[in-house]
Amino acid sequence: MRKLSTILLGLVLISLASLLALSLWLGQPAQTITHRILFASSKALSHPYNQQVLAGLKASINPSDDVELQTLALPDNVDEQATLLSHQKLLTGDQVILHSAYSLELTPQLENWLNQGIKLTLIDSPKVQLSQASQLGWSPQEQGQALAQALNSISGTDAPFILAYQANNRESIERLKGVQDVLDQSGQAYQTLALAGDKLDNQQAMLHAVEASSSKPAVALLDQASIQELARYLHQNLAIPNIYSIGYQAQLFSAIEAGDISRNLTPNPYALGYAAGQTGQNQSDKASDIATKLTYQWIEAQDLFNPQFASWLFPLE
Repeated sequence: MRKLSTILLGLVLISLASLLALSLWLGQPAQTITHRILFASSKALSHPYNQQVLAGLKASINPSDDVELQTLALPDNVDEQATLLSHQKLLTGDQVILHSAYSLELTPQLENWLNQGIKLTLIDSPKVQLSQASQLGWSPQEQGQALAQALNSISGTDAPFILAYQANNRESIERLKGVQDVLDQSGQAYQTLALAGDKLDNQQAMLHAVEASSSKPAVALLDQASIQELARYLHQNLAIPNIYSIGYQAQLFSAIEAGDISRNLTPNPYALGYAAGQTGQNQSDKASDIATKLTYQWIEAQDLFNPQFASWLFPLE
């Protein structure tokens, strides 16, 4: 009987100790997250450009801050985008960084966030105009203007330009408009070439355009989908020495390394991501200062492995 009582007493003490430990554990304050950053993009999150934006964004976050970074891949359908964004649970002080938002149908949801005290930063989303949101990046038309200004600065000749663009791609068409705006003002001769066929059709169209030119033209490739194939054809088959492009794609850098593209006007998405992070930390002045330095950089073959550019041309996770 005494042995049974001892066992029961032991069990009671163990239970009391367990309850005490549980109450102490429950009483511990949970680790709080001061705010969340949601990075949402209509482009693939695995795309090198987005990877660089995210790398810059992470670098902007102070390690001592309790910040949770979330990523969200947006579908192509605008209605689905709006629905997905509306389901995100965000609080006052959180930040949304939206990349490549082209539809005005998202505006009501974005305005709702702003009214809740959620910070909004738009990257490469020129059509969404909200006075309380921070705007970073360049529209396709601004990209075209930057390319034309760079071309004007290096041409120094009367050689005409062929502006090759994808007729079925909105970004390519708007990029063309930007180039035309600048070249028209400068009086630089050019002709446009709409690409709408397959590989062979595009090559034939390019051949006819080159043959119709009064002198050896320079070519600006504004269609980023088929740029590597066209650059190789122009350089190796048509012996065009001056081939230019704009963008941030692995195939562009491969074409530069192969000598098929003379120069590519390259953005710095790492700096964009860093600037976006600064806007969410109430350092808009600092972010604006960074953003003003986000000019494009001409990249040639000799620059590909220059340490000055390697960190954002070839990021290491």
